[in-house]
Amino acid sequence: MGIKIVIPQQVIPYTSDQLDRWVRGEREDCADAYCKRLPGSYGFGEFIVGQHFEKQGYCWIHHDYNIFGGNKLGKYPKADEVLGKYFGKDKFMMLRTTYKHFTGFQEPDLMIYRPDFSELRFAECKRHDTNDQLNIKQVRGLALIASLLECDVGLYFISMDKGAHPEDLQFELHGN
Repeated sequence: MGIKIVIPQQVIPYTSDQLDRWVRGEREDCADAYCKRLPGSYGFGEFIVGQHFEKQGYCWIHHDYNIFGGNKLGKYPKADEVLGKYFGKDKFMMLRTTYKHFTGFQEPDLMIYRPDFSELRFAECKRHDTNDQLNIKQVRGLALIASLLECDVGLYFISMDKGAHPEDLQFELHGN
């Protein structure tokens, strides 16, 4: 017996000019320090999704966060602040021990939050032009965050085709 997970993908369009600017290193409008310094076209999808949420009043962190432990506390001070204020210090510290109990999962690309810490969500970003695909560790990470943390999670398909309608992704998780 297993759990069937259906993940709809939301399409976020971009233009060739946006990608060209990113590849040329014109990233002054990128709010995330980690994302901004990635080489070539790396981080572009995360940037597009991050901007999508910025327009709605959110802030975002790409990569430099760790909810479930595994990294030394304080390695990502801004993320620690966001998580501590959203969950409360005690729950945040408890969550940091979770990695000992779960294996085979990956945290999503983006942690997205309201500046007043009233809302927290997560996003996995996939680019159409690179044929980026969701893997089972990412599915497990989204499922773990959605169920354990009760946070919204989303899968974002970044495409130049504004009319793109990717199929919902379906996975079945089975116990060992």
